[in-house]
Amino acid sequence: MSAQFVPRRTFVIALFIAFGFGCVTEAVWQIPPARAEVEVKRWDHWCVDFDGKPTNPDLKRAGEEGWEMVALTHRPPVVSGGNSVGGGAMFVCFKRPH
Repeated sequence: MSAQFVPRRTFVIALFIAFGFGCVTEAVWQIPPARAEVEVKRWDHWCVDFDGKPTNPDLKRAGEEGWEMVALTHRPPVVSGGNSVGGGAMFVCFKRPH
């Protein structure tokens, strides 16, 4: 027999002892349930179209007012009959705490 071999009967007895110890400990030592207090943040949102690209002064002013840019997408020009009829704007969305 190997020195590391544990007979099945010894293992089962140890398992029952551990289980019993856990049951007794849980009954004697009550651990209160965790209570997580979650703060829900509220946000104001603002989206704007900039013709062409937004300029640095526009973005700087938004930042000074507490707005944080969260999305930016380019709207390609609309072409009708080979002529550009609009578009080419940057659509930018911002958020700030409410």
